[in-house]
Amino acid sequence: MTAKRRIDRLVFVFNAGSGSFNAFLDSARKLLQIKGCTLCTITHGLAGEKSEWRECKEEIGVPVDYVHSDEITPALARAIGDGGLPCVVAEAGGELILLLGPDVLDRCKGSVADLKGRLGIFSAMKGLELPQSMA
Repeated sequence: MTAKRRIDRLVFVFNAGSGSFNAFLDSARKLLQIKGCTLCTITHGLAGEKSEWRECKEEIGVPVDYVHSDEITPALARAIGDGGLPCVVAEAGGELILLLGPDVLDRCKGSVADLKGRLGIFSAMKGLELPQSMA
């Protein structure tokens, strides 16, 4: 059995533009319960980052970067491929690997605990591991 590669960083790619106007639009969608970015719904509320998500980020044990659809680099675009947005990409040893696509994030139904569980499961399926799974 080969050793799993450790994830160095997670990149959360939101299906939303950057900037305060786009943040306002996303908040309005949440308030009006209009479908917006499912990843934003899990991690952010009307007042910014959810406290439950902040605690989860600390437990995960790796840096989490946020990238908006208008900030995607060419390397990140290659990793995402035809996977679509929103998504979660893992960086392990300098390599970017698509971890969770929009279909998986939809199935989280806004739950931080569900997202955390799926991060662990899909990491293992790709031969990767988060530091918190080493406990």
